[in-house]
Amino acid sequence: MQKHKTKEIDNNLNWNDPLFERKIENTIEGLSHDCFNWLKKVATFSKENAAIISDYMMAMKTEINLSDSYRRSIIILLSKFSIFFKNQRTFKSITREDVLKFLDSYRKPESVDTMHKWIGTYNTYRTLNEILQMVIFPRYRTG
Repeated sequence: MQKHKTKEIDNNLNWNDPLFERKIENTIEGLSHDCFNWLKKVATFSKENAAIISDYMMAMKTEINLSDSYRRSIIILLSKFSIFFKNQRTFKSITREDVLKFLDSYRKPESVDTMHKWIGTYNTYRTLNEILQMVIFPRYRTG
């Protein structure tokens, strides 16, 4: 896995917002290039969602000192979640039903997945519920 370099980020981001660029750089520091690509996909259509992902990851990195592998997994999970709604919904407007729709999209019928491999992905992605409840939007619990 190739680590991401700051110079590459500066060449690829053209949002004319040095603070946002720095936020992305700090978020993906030490991670592979695919994390940058995921955040870039989100930020292209929803800079607000990309900023929320970055803020969350920086807070968790500071508070818990997450492993690079876990940080990568969470960035990809939150990016996929944003992209699932075609980046047309901000994280702040997401409801519990939206999370369930996202999770249900990973369910597969017995005829397609006789080994039930989808369950591992589903259970891993259930951490999304915890992330949303604890940090990203407090209204998620009630709403």
